[in-house]
Amino acid sequence: MITNYGNFNAFCKDSTLPVCNLFDDVQKTCTLVGFNTVNGHRIGNLGLMILSFFAVVLAVVFIICAHRRRGAVGRREMQILFFSYIIVSISAFFASGEFITNRRVLVYFSAIEIGATCATAWLLVVNAIVAYQLLPDGGVLSVGLTVFSGLAFFIGTGYIALDSAFSWTGAFDSATGEPELLRNYALYTVYLLWPIIAVVVYLILELNLVIGILHELRPMILLILSFFLFVVGQVFEFVVSKYICSDTSGKIDGSLFACLFTLFSFGSLWAFWVSITEDEYMGDL
Repeated sequence: MITNYGNFNAFCKDSTLPVCNLFDDVQKTCTLVGFNTVNGHRIGNLGLMILSFFAVVLAVVFIICAHRRRGAVGRREMQILFFSYIIVSISAFFASGEFITNRRVLVYFSAIEIGATCATAWLLVVNAIVAYQLLPDGGVLSVGLTVFSGLAFFIGTGYIALDSAFSWTGAFDSATGEPELLRNYALYTVYLLWPIIAVVVYLILELNLVIGILHELRPMILLILSFFLFVVGQVFEFVVSKYICSDTSGKIDGSLFACLFTLFSFGSLWAFWVSITEDEYMGDL
């Protein structure tokens, strides 16, 4: 029996997910045409490109601020998380900007974005675990495990994406004989399901920490707000995108708002982390 599990067709025809760049002959419900520049070139996803730039700037600011929080639990691990978010934002700039015409180049940037997204999801879980201080946070062991486990997710998922696009081994080729189904079980699991699982795990672990251990209620507002903003972003990406694209004649789609609300979500995540950690600052960088 054929199921929808692993099928990207419904997502790719209605959105500009980087993972869709790995498939040939994607049929779009609405094609994102974007805007023409004064010299005649087309920029397909200008809004997302601008927001990706601001996401990088904001993440750099948070990394610097985390460096100054000398008494904060998990500050090094939080810096690593936001560094991963920077890679996601930069790669999304190229993978979803709709201005790269060379498919091979586009696939490589898409693979980077996919790998960085999965790694960021893992690092989110790591940060939740670090908050319980099972290991000394910021130490060689904790930072080393964080970095190398994140790299493992990045490289492993990136390889799956590249192998799926270029069919190096055939191990990740479509599992169905129906060409209209853009089916890839591995990518579906690591790119669509895993980040959702990671976000839910992070939410559960942090709720237990805040309520059960710290006995605080105020930080929950920021935590729930971060989760809510993330969900809203996904709704724009997967549900509302086709309507925005159609109503604007392909000028913009839901990816713009998904990027915006994800940016807000990470900002709320930062505020939540600050609210549950010490706020002593170093005098200089």
